[in-house]
Amino acid sequence: MKKFIIVQLLFACFVVSMTAQTVTKNELPKGLQNVRMNFEVDFSQALILGMSESDFGKYEQDWYEDKPAIVRNFKAGTNVALGKSYGVGDYKDAKYVVKVIVNTITDTGFMICDVDILDEGENVLFHLDHLTGGKEPSFGIGTKLARMKVWATLTGKNLGKILKKELSKK
Repeated sequence: MKKFIIVQLLFACFVVSMTAQTVTKNELPKGLQNVRMNFEVDFSQALILGMSESDFGKYEQDWYEDKPAIVRNFKAGTNVALGKSYGVGDYKDAKYVVKVIVNTITDTGFMICDVDILDEGENVLFHLDHLTGGKEPSFGIGTKLARMKVWATLTGKNLGKILKKELSKK
C-alpha cells in the first residue's frame, strides 16, 4: 500500500512539472491588433489515452466524426478569451498561423499542448510549452469525447488569455 501511494505521489509531481506552461520565445510583431490568424490543431503526435491518433480512432469509432467539434471548441474558447481585437479561425491566406500541437489527452479529456505562432515563412515567432486548461480532475463525467470537447474549450480559453496578454504588450 505504501509503495502504491508513493508511486501515485511521484506521478502527480511528474504531471504537475510537465504541465507548467512556459513561453520560450516571444518576438511577436507589432500591430497584430485586428489581424486574423489561421488556426490549426495537430493531433498527429498526440498520445490519446496512451494510443496514437490512428490507434485511438480504431478504439473509439466516433473519433474522426467528433474531432472537428473538438477543434471548433478549442478555436471558440480561444476567440472568447481573445476578444474582438484579435481572432483565430479558418483564414488560409492569413499572414500568421496559430498552430496547436496536441501532445497528450488523458482519459478525463485533459489536454497538454504546445503552441506556435508562425509567420508566412513558417518562422516560429512565439512558442508556448505545456498549455493546459487548468488542473486535471481525478475523474470525468460523460463520454471520453464529450470530456475532450470540454477540455478543448478550457484549453482554448487559456490560450486566448495568454495570447491576449502577450499581444497587448506590443
